[in-house]
Amino acid sequence: MRFRLPPRHTLISSVKDEGPFLLEWVAHHLVLGFDRILIASNDCSDGSERLLGALDQAGYITHVPNKLKPGEIPQHAGYEKIRRLHGIDQTEWLMMLDADEFLNVHVGDHRVADLTERAEADVDVVALYGMFFTSHPVARWQAGRVCAAFTHRLPTQHKANAALKTLTRNPGRFRGIHNHSMVGFKDKVPLQVMWGDGTRTQTDPALPLWRQLRNGDVKAVSHRLAHYNHYGLKAPDSYALRRARGRGAVAETNAETARHTEAYFAERNQPGGEDHSIARYGAQVQAMMGEMLGHQKIKRRQRVCEESYAAMLAALR
Repeated sequence: MRFRLPPRHTLISSVKDEGPFLLEWVAHHLVLGFDRILIASNDCSDGSERLLGALDQAGYITHVPNKLKPGEIPQHAGYEKIRRLHGIDQTEWLMMLDADEFLNVHVGDHRVADLTERAEADVDVVALYGMFFTSHPVARWQAGRVCAAFTHRLPTQHKANAALKTLTRNPGRFRGIHNHSMVGFKDKVPLQVMWGDGTRTQTDPALPLWRQLRNGDVKAVSHRLAHYNHYGLKAPDSYALRRARGRGAVAETNAETARHTEAYFAERNQPGGEDHSIARYGAQVQAMMGEMLGHQKIKRRQRVCEESYAAMLAALR
């Protein structure tokens, strides 16, 4: 594959032991029209890094191995390595998504460009609310596409949906990258923000951006123009493995895993209805995954990831 240079829409992520889910995530966001996808990986034990290397070699992504120093936050360190090594400041729009988050656009032809074209020339940030999906109706992990398997969501005005993910215009104007937004805007002026319902606000230059663009108002959650599907639980056994893996947004690998407790799971596993809107991409994503698996190295690496993941689940049980 060839990526547009300079890219208009760049997507970055930082992962650990997400092997069985990477192919779908990459295929989905290529279908949505991201010109460039860069993925950092650290401390993987399921074959993820070799799969990412194969995807890189075939031209689908850029893989950035992320060897951590003591005290580093995996996600932040991964983003900075991507930025330092691969010139992403030249992109027009930059987005950060985790491997369990899938952009879902409701306007135009449902591509990322149809969303950003709604942003007027002075808009700096597009801020999107999530749609958090429960574990229903899946009891145990099976290999296959996440978006097709999990269709039950939380109620719209649930606090889990208030977490924001952003697309940022001209990222070179910011000093740092966090997993929800860019931080450290270099100019002491308000940023113009367009929300997922099309409304606009301004940031307060006196407050850190992470305080303003990490979580929105639960009562204002809207998915009119776009949102991101968030599969933060998946099957119960996958959730248990996530707890054992630790978090990517804190310095210690196992720090604050208490956040991912049984209570956290139960709170985010409440019935709120179903949403199938992401199925609009299904046929194209499936075709893209088929193309990827036509590369024998990718096919082998995918199989190893699935077998390793199954073995890790069996060990937890």
